[in-house]
Amino acid sequence: MPRTHRTTRLRAFAVGTTSLGLAAVMSLTSAQADPQVTADDVEKAFHAAEAANEEVNQLTEDQETLQRRIDALTQEIEQVQSQYDAQRTELESAIVQQHLDAPLGPTVNLIASKDAQVFLDGLSAVDALNTSRSEALDAFSDTHRDLKNRQKQLEQHRAKLEAAVAEAEEKQAEVQSAYEQAQADLERLDAAQQEQINAPGETEAPDVEIPPGSGNAQAAIEFALAQLGDPYAYGGTGPDSWDCSGLTQAAWAAAGVSLPRVVGPQINAGTRIPLSEVQPGDLVAYSSMSHIGMYIGNGQVIHAPRPGKTVEIVGLGGFDVAARVG
Repeated sequence: MPRTHRTTRLRAFAVGTTSLGLAAVMSLTSAQADPQVTADDVEKAFHAAEAANEEVNQLTEDQETLQRRIDALTQEIEQVQSQYDAQRTELESAIVQQHLDAPLGPTVNLIASKDAQVFLDGLSAVDALNTSRSEALDAFSDTHRDLKNRQKQLEQHRAKLEAAVAEAEEKQAEVQSAYEQAQADLERLDAAQQEQINAPGETEAPDVEIPPGSGNAQAAIEFALAQLGDPYAYGGTGPDSWDCSGLTQAAWAAAGVSLPRVVGPQINAGTRIPLSEVQPGDLVAYSSMSHIGMYIGNGQVIHAPRPGKTVEIVGLGGFDVAARVG
């Protein structure tokens, strides 16, 4: 059954915002700073956009889960429908055959018989026939009930999918609005502040020492480091652009570990640890669960920051929560 919804259409502006963000930043003037806007305000605005993006990511994942269930239910209904049709045909054939064999019914033949044994044997046969037919009718009734229940579930899941699509579209508009606000705030800073806030992090892969017993962390880190310099894009899951949780999910997938799509569930999929005990490969996030990265050692984190920037390495400062996976 073809899918009636495509979640990818919700991401139509992602590539555009990446290039737009960089172009807008490069063309900023050195006008005097607006005293009502600070660099901290700009960072908060970008964080708000990313938080909304994470909500879109969750809604998109919900849609995909619902669509998979709809596809499975559709196949199940086809199988149950075939069983239902076969049982109905068998019952109809049995009824027709009975009337062909004994137009007036088997009890008439029994009443007409003068042989007591024939009567008893026939009565037993009629009872067996009725029992068999009763069992067939019960099975048919059960199948019919099962079919109706699955059809109802399918309708409910389709309604949920419609609602999830509508909600995601609304949230996508919120992401765009928050992004535009962040860009507007950025343009109100003076040139020095703009340069500082847009300064790239490290994009050269460092040597990373993985402690013994760190599981698949090496593979996850190597994957993440290979993406250094790739642009950020809302909803990006690779292979050439990323958002924060898309990068960490793909990195650990390369290490054979399946993580959820969104920041909060990714952290919850691991074991919470104090930041003081963080090791290479551990996930680190903001307490608001709006941003996530991967610790690579020496107080450094690799992450996909925001539109207009690329996958980079920054300091651990600002990350409040840590979890160990793998």
